[in-house]
Amino acid sequence: MDNFYGNYQPNAIFRNQPNYTYFNKSLGEKDNLYLTLNEIDDYFLHPEQKLNRKGFEYESILDPRNKKEVIKFYYDHVKRRKPYIFRSNSSSAMNRYAHTLGVRIIKTLQDGEYINEEDFCKWESLKSVRTKEQAEFQKFVFEYQGKNKEEFYSPTKKLSKLYKDWYDEKTKMLRTRISARPYNTHVGLPHIRVCKSFLTDQISEISEPIVISHKGFVRRDNNNEEVLNYKILARHIEKYALDYKNSLEEENQIDISLQNDFLNKLKNEETPLHTFYIPIETIMFLLTAGDYIDLPTEVLFEIKSQRDPDMENNRKLIIMEEPLPSRICGWHTCRKVVEQAALALSSVEKPQTLHLECKSISEEKITQNTLSNSFEYKLIDIETYMSSCKFKKNNNTCKFSKILIKWILKTDDENENNNLGIYTPMTSQNGQCEEPLHMTTIKMEYKTRFGCEILTKYEMLYEWFRLKLLKHSPMIICHRLDINSYETVAQEKLTLERLENSLHIRYNLNVNQLLNNLNEFLKLLLNMPDNSYMLRYNTKFKDKLILCHPSEEITQNTIYLHHLLQENPTDLAFISQMNYLPIADDVCNLMHLEYKLIPCGFRPLPSTLARTQQKVFKKSIKPLNDRDMILKKVSKQKDIQLREKRIRKRRNKIQKKKEKKRLKINEQEKQKSELQKEIENDQTFFVN
Repeated sequence: MDNFYGNYQPNAIFRNQPNYTYFNKSLGEKDNLYLTLNEIDDYFLHPEQKLNRKGFEYESILDPRNKKEVIKFYYDHVKRRKPYIFRSNSSSAMNRYAHTLGVRIIKTLQDGEYINEEDFCKWESLKSVRTKEQAEFQKFVFEYQGKNKEEFYSPTKKLSKLYKDWYDEKTKMLRTRISARPYNTHVGLPHIRVCKSFLTDQISEISEPIVISHKGFVRRDNNNEEVLNYKILARHIEKYALDYKNSLEEENQIDISLQNDFLNKLKNEETPLHTFYIPIETIMFLLTAGDYIDLPTEVLFEIKSQRDPDMENNRKLIIMEEPLPSRICGWHTCRKVVEQAALALSSVEKPQTLHLECKSISEEKITQNTLSNSFEYKLIDIETYMSSCKFKKNNNTCKFSKILIKWILKTDDENENNNLGIYTPMTSQNGQCEEPLHMTTIKMEYKTRFGCEILTKYEMLYEWFRLKLLKHSPMIICHRLDINSYETVAQEKLTLERLENSLHIRYNLNVNQLLNNLNEFLKLLLNMPDNSYMLRYNTKFKDKLILCHPSEEITQNTIYLHHLLQENPTDLAFISQMNYLPIADDVCNLMHLEYKLIPCGFRPLPSTLARTQQKVFKKSIKPLNDRDMILKKVSKQKDIQLREKRIRKRRNKIQKKKEKKRLKINEQEKQKSELQKEIENDQTFFVN
């Protein structure tokens, strides 16, 4: 006999009944008696009666500090969530093993490590399949972005607003320093991309880069940028952007001191070369003007003679300013704002916290208690508590670090007079440190669910110049940040070889030929008379850079410099135009690592047991337009007709086989019966 009490089951009539306390009700009150006598089971009620019986189930949560309803809930976002992934009708032609192999190889190359030779051979055998799938994937992403462009670039509105604040402060400073003069067109110079040496084999190179001077702070800890938490910018980017804007005067003083160091250096030494003072941003303007809509379009510079103008072969001195701020917001302006905020964040040695000093809050009187003496607890409203507090905010300023580099733009000619001496001021994280330390940069990602975008031509050339001029930095670590959460979705190690290869594959550029074009363009400026000029790019003349000079003559095309600086930046031109950056096939982000999916590839088919679910998933997705739906219906009808035709043929074959088999069996039975009759006849004959 089983003595375990849990296995005891009472009589069936008492099963599934409520506890005895349910029936133990006091019927002394009329309400309890009435409810008990008129209680109706839910089984006998209609659905609408059940809803009325439940009544209102809405509950509002009140904040105990101010007795107000809580409208927005804040959840704990400390735990890492899985990255979003795209969905499409197409599936990958490769299986999951090939995707896992590809992710392992691409991640190894991305980190600058050596890969297994056997894995590389397997990966190269799939090149034709990968190339075809990449083209289909890029087309899919391009069509998807065209329909959801506002969704992708909605986070840039906040960055555009911060850029406008910085633009107002920057132009205000420029208007006080630059004289208000009208400019007229002097001559049209060929763009660097269409210089005469573009079709020749002449090349130039950067040689003998030397650090002349350093201004600002020096970071002793090179790991500062590695541990920098960019997620802080998602909550406090306005604060750090404001800190950078308040530090513009300090940055301007550093730029002026670097230019003074250049002039003093020029007085103390004599060189037979023509000398240029070109900031790295101005070099980027000369190389990429007009390639993107949000890049600067004006640069101010001055041409001087270093010797007496009456002497022959006098040396020229050209001093260029930084480009005027762009008046169109886009990829590069948003990146500029985030870089400025990151610089302000990294300039803080300790976490920025608000120093809180509380005034004395009136203490409650100690009341006598039967158990012990204690303070009487009283809930204080948040308004009352905050009114008794005083906040002190520190005015933090950015810690800039800039260096002046001297280098020679050397040609392959034997004549050294064709070389140009160039001084370039640029930002440096480690100052004049000669140790092999890496640098960092950021790239904003707008389509993280599809992958990481390729670097723009401006970004590639900018990082290439940084590596070329700073010999002690072997690589640049590019942090790719999600535009929504500022989370580092990928880290890419940029080297000179990787950047040159990307420029050649993505944009069909040879860096040495591009430097030779820059040399030819700068020589054109040497032929101009001494004066102040403005170099301007106009979209009407895409292959020209317009050289303007100050003039008192007012014409229809006269440019007023202060009127340009008073224009407000906008992002309408960027949003209205079709701007698209392809997905990079050599960078794996968190989505690729989480789902083991190669970049620029569709999701692989599931296992054989789940293929029916894949078919149901494909049926549930609506086609993009009516034409696709009609073509799909026609193709389905054709498939059905062909399938029915094949089924009929198969049935006819089966019926013919069955008929032949039946005839064969009948014939065998007939022969068997005839043989049996002959045997019986023979037996009767012998018996008689």
